[in-house]
Amino acid sequence: MIQAQLAADALRRRFPEHEFELTPMTTHADRHPSMRLSDAPREGVFVQELEQALLDGGAELAVHSAKDLPTLATPSLTIAAFLPRADARDALIAREPAQLGTLPPGSRIGTGSPRRAAQLAALRPDLRAVDIRGNVDTRLRRLREGAVDALILAAAGLERLGRLSEVHQLLPFDVMLPAPGQGALALQALEGSEAARLAAQLDDPPTRRAVSAERELLRRLGGGCLSAIGAYARVEDNRLVLDAVVLAVDGRRVLRAQAEGADDAQVVEEVSDGLDAQGARRLLRGAPSAGPLDGLRVMVTRADQQAAALVQALEAQGAVAVVCPVIEIEPIGVDPDRLRLDQYDWLVLTSANGVDRLVALGSLAEGRVPAHIKVAAIGPQTAARLLEHGVRATIVPARYVAEELADSLIRVTESGARVLLARAAGARDALPQRLTEHGAQVTVVETYRAVAPAGTRQQLAERISGVDMVTFTSSSAVRHFVEALDGVLSSSVLVACIGPITAQSASDLGLRVDIIAQEYTTRGLVDAIVRSRTSLSA
Repeated sequence: MIQAQLAADALRRRFPEHEFELTPMTTHADRHPSMRLSDAPREGVFVQELEQALLDGGAELAVHSAKDLPTLATPSLTIAAFLPRADARDALIAREPAQLGTLPPGSRIGTGSPRRAAQLAALRPDLRAVDIRGNVDTRLRRLREGAVDALILAAAGLERLGRLSEVHQLLPFDVMLPAPGQGALALQALEGSEAARLAAQLDDPPTRRAVSAERELLRRLGGGCLSAIGAYARVEDNRLVLDAVVLAVDGRRVLRAQAEGADDAQVVEEVSDGLDAQGARRLLRGAPSAGPLDGLRVMVTRADQQAAALVQALEAQGAVAVVCPVIEIEPIGVDPDRLRLDQYDWLVLTSANGVDRLVALGSLAEGRVPAHIKVAAIGPQTAARLLEHGVRATIVPARYVAEELADSLIRVTESGARVLLARAAGARDALPQRLTEHGAQVTVVETYRAVAPAGTRQQLAERISGVDMVTFTSSSAVRHFVEALDGVLSSSVLVACIGPITAQSASDLGLRVDIIAQEYTTRGLVDAIVRSRTSLSA
C-alpha cells in the first residue's frame, strides 16, 4: 500500500487536475502466506489479480515491485513507467546486533528467496536459511519472538516503511547481488490507454534501462523471479554495466559474469553467453527453481499466430514446447450491411479471432462503435483484444463459456434486443438459441473458419514422437488433430484442455482427457498443467 501511495503521490504532483484513487487488492501470495515461494505454481503470484483488474476494467493502473513481475509480458498490458530506483541492496537485521560476517555459526537466517538463500549458503555455509513469509512487520515480529536469529530483506522496502534505522548491515553488491528489478516500482496499464499515457510521463530512463537489461537477462537464462539468479545493472557515463550471478540452490556452485558497453543488447548477450559458457542453463534446469514442468515435452496445437503466448508460458515453467498447429484461420467474406453496428443493441464476440476479423472488415475500431451499442466478450483474452482496438467490453462472464455469457446477457437485456453475434463457422448454437428463447433478435454472422493447414498429417506424424502431453484450446483443434492423427494416440501421452467444452469434444472423439483448466484461458491451462505435474511428483 505504501508503494501504491508513493506512485499515486507522484502522479498527483505531476497531474494535479486528475484524481488518483487507491483500490486495494489481495493477490494469490497474500492469500497463502504459508506457501513457500519456491513451491509457487507459477511466476506472478504477487501480480496476477492486479493484471486481471486492468484487463477487466476494475483498475486503470497497477503498481508492482519490478522484481515480482513475470519475465513474460501479459498481452495488452504495458509497463508504462518505472519510478526512480531506490536502494537495490539487501539488508541484514539481526536479533542481537551483528553483521553477516560476525553471526555465530548455526544462526538461522529468515528469507523466502532462493536467490538470497543460495548466496547466503555460498558465503556462510555454517548458517541456516529458514523460509519465512509475510510483510515486513510480520517478519520483524518473528525475529523478536526468536523464530529466526536474523533477517535478510530488501533495503528499498525498509526505506519506504521508514525502518531503515533498524538495519545492522547493508550488504554490498559484491557480497549479495539483488533480484532483477529490486528497488524499482513499475506502473502497469493497458496499452494505448490514457492511464498509460499519463504514467509514461513519470518514467525514469536510467531505471528503465537498467531494469530492462536485468529482466532480459533473466528471460534469456530461462529463469524467473523465483530463480537463484542475481543481477544488477547501472548506467555510468551513458554506458550500461551489468553484473550477474547464477547459483546452485545449495550455494556450492557460483557462476558470475560482468559486461559493460553502450549497446544494452550486446551487454546482456555478453553476460548471458558468459554464464552459459560456465553451465548456467544446466545449473538452473537441475534446480527446483528451474520450473515445475522441467523437461516435459508439450505439444501446442493452436494456430501459428496464436501459439506464441502459450509456448512462452509453458517454456517459462521449464517445459519444452513442440509447436504443431492443426488449424489455421481462414477468413469468410461477409456482406458489409450485415455488420453495420448502428442497427444492433449488442455486439457479442466469442474469440479474439472474431475481434480481429471485425477489425479487418472495417466494422470494429475506436471511434467506429456507435455510442448506444454495448459489447459482450466471452472471456478476458477476447476482452483484452477488444481493448487493443479501443473498445471496452460491457460484459465478461465469470465462466468463459457460451452458456454463462448467454445468462449474463439475459440478465441485462430486454425482450426484443437486437444482437449481432460474430463468430466462427461451425460454432455451437447454445448462445444464439438461449438468447432467442429469451426473445432477443439474434443475427449470427460467421466471419472465419478454422481449417487444417496443408501438410498437417505429415507434420503431426513427425512431431508427435516423444511428446509427453498434447494441449487443446478449442474443439476445432481437437477435431482436426484427430482427423490428422495416424492411428491412436499413445496412452502415455496426456491430454490437457482449456475448458469443459473442449474436453467434451476430445472425449466424444475418443481421447482420454487428463487435465481440464479451471480458468478457461492460456494462463489457466498452464496453471492446471503445473498443478497436475506438481501433484504427481508430490
